Amino acid sequence: MQQPTLGSLFAGIGGFDVGFENAGYRSTWQVELNPINRAVLADRFPHAQQFEDVRQCGAHNLSPVDVLIAGFPCQDISVAGARESNRDTRGLRGARSGLFWEVIRILKETQPRWVVLENVVNLLAVNDSHDFETVVRALADCGYVGFWRVLNAQYFGVPQQRRRIFLVAGFRRMPPFELLADAAPVDAIPPASGKIQLPRPADTWAANTLLADRAPSQIAMGCTTFVAHAHGWDQMAERQRASEDDGFCLGLDAANLAEAFAAGNAVVAQVAEWLGKKLINVS
Repeated sequence: MQQPTLGSLFAGIGGFDVGFENAGYRSTWQVELNPINRAVLADRFPHAQQFEDVRQCGAHNLSPVDVLIAGFPCQDISVAGARESNRDTRGLRGARSGLFWEVIRILKETQPRWVVLENVVNLLAVNDSHDFETVVRALADCGYVGFWRVLNAQYFGVPQQRRRIFLVAGFRRMPPFELLADAAPVDAIPPASGKIQLPRPADTWAANTLLADRAPSQIAMGCTTFVAHAHGWDQMAERQRASEDDGFCLGLDAANLAEAFAAGNAVVAQVAEWLGKKLINVS
């Protein structure tokens, strides 16, 4: 069988794409506005064609693909976005999250077999749930029917509590039912409140890590976020000495912050891979 192809809108640094390629797909093209993210994509996916503006893409420059993936902007939907801008969420009426309609336009023009959309869970509630109804209705009007489900990264072997909604729809065909009813359980990382043995590496905590919780790069200070290392005071002293003697960065510089935000905005690759493996069996 020919390897199924993938097209990515709002690709970011390619977390969605990595997951689907790990599942057996091959990226054909990616659309991403941020030039730093596009540089990451070009390095990671040299076989894929990169485009800048989703509003300038369509059937005239995007080749047909089997699956279209899109984590469309959440700033006008998320609770964090409303809090940071001191306003109510505008949902799909907002300038950024309203780019969802570009996804619909491209779907109509290219008609891939499958479409997989991702966004924050607040999409289910924003504007009294009318926006979510609009998303489902818009997909159906294009001929796409399917399922939606909230998936949490911590149940896919990733030490983050990151709940996101995924919508999977097929062009005039339903996706496999396994997307709704798991055939087998996924391994969960034990919660921080359970019995543990010290020392415990930082990447084994399913708590609020640097790239977890409600906003990209947020560092929460609740007690569940602390990682306990027995007799670790000497390491803190060595880090301070390295900063003073060698200029070692204690916090986040501009490059660190850009990386943190890019990773925080990315779709978790392990979740995307799980979705991709379900779809590739029926492609």
